[in-house]
Amino acid sequence: MWLIREDFASVVAFVGGCNQATAGTLLTALQPWLVRHAGCLDNHVWWSIVAHLTRTHRSQELPRHGAHLGARTVETLFDLLDEFLELRDERDSLNRIFAAHEQWRRLREQNGCSATDAPTCPTIPWPRTTSRIKPSSPSRNQPSGKPGKLT
Repeated sequence: MWLIREDFASVVAFVGGCNQATAGTLLTALQPWLVRHAGCLDNHVWWSIVAHLTRTHRSQELPRHGAHLGARTVETLFDLLDEFLELRDERDSLNRIFAAHEQWRRLREQNGCSATDAPTCPTIPWPRTTSRIKPSSPSRNQPSGKPGKLT
């Protein structure tokens, strides 16, 4: 891939253009799938969740402006896109992603924790790619680790 600038904003624009070129199908279900990693942020766009995940898991001091988020955020974006697109290639992946997201939303609303990632809020198993499931995982839809942890 060749870009004039390899900053986060340019890569997001490129990925967004690729999504537009596929009539919006490339990134279908990415945002609800990313919510699983963040454990919250259901009202954010996908690139905002990626920036949040980078700030949460790699560094607490990223600049505010999207164009200057740096190589770590771009690396996080591509790691997450790789895993997401691998999952999307699997049978029935969209149904699994959307069903898990809807169940997560209903449980959080019932327990009064829609806006936060409170530790008392329920969690559900999220769809994982078959190739990324650790042998000790009991099922292919079980997450590895707690929500918010990049695996």
